[in-house]
Amino acid sequence: MPYIPKWIADSMENLLSSKFLNAIVKSEVYLSPEIKNIVFTANLEGIDFYPGAAVNFRVSPNDFRHYTISAFDREAGTFEIIFHIHGNGPGSDLVEQLKAGDHIKITVPGGRKLYNREKEHHFFFGDETSLSFYAALMRETGENGQSCTGVLELLEQNMKVPPVLGFDVVTVLKTSGNPGWQAIAYLQTLMEQGTILHSAFYLTGNVASIQGFRKALKHLGVSSKNIMFQGYWAEGRIGL
Repeated sequence: MPYIPKWIADSMENLLSSKFLNAIVKSEVYLSPEIKNIVFTANLEGIDFYPGAAVNFRVSPNDFRHYTISAFDREAGTFEIIFHIHGNGPGSDLVEQLKAGDHIKITVPGGRKLYNREKEHHFFFGDETSLSFYAALMRETGENGQSCTGVLELLEQNMKVPPVLGFDVVTVLKTSGNPGWQAIAYLQTLMEQGTILHSAFYLTGNVASIQGFRKALKHLGVSSKNIMFQGYWAEGRIGL
């Protein structure tokens, strides 16, 4: 959600109070200097959750940012988010400052339902901003007896994060000049083996990388109906 006037943001919180959760930070831990996992507590009775569900934080008087939930336990009243702290923005500033015991208002989960439960095999592509969605997707497919794997393009300093999270995923180095190309090269080797052609594909993270990966999938014969995508950020765009 982009920059909005403060009076509108105030009105949203006051007039739409049923759409907000009063959350408390239960715990927080850094998985790398840029990746922070935070556990929140809140009254989650009657709240719907699905892989890809996101919440909005009011990160400044005029700005909201959306973040995808990685784990959700309605009975325990807890949910988790894996944050990418990229710097130079109000969202990163807020997440860096959050500590156990802090209170914060967060919108109830919502957003696109990407998960295709009819598919037996699921393949994921993303980056640091995609870690929460992949965690939720991997848990959901595991509970349904389905397979889930994929490839993540990451900065070098974050390469050790996926093993810590227990992810079954290949990691490739993120490059600014040609986003997604190493992941696409890995995809092509898999396609030659014929192991993932009829999977459900989930593309998230950087819009430029998603566009390149989606184009490669279609060129390799993957049907558009089996490709789900959700851009989380784009160079030069604020509040995506």
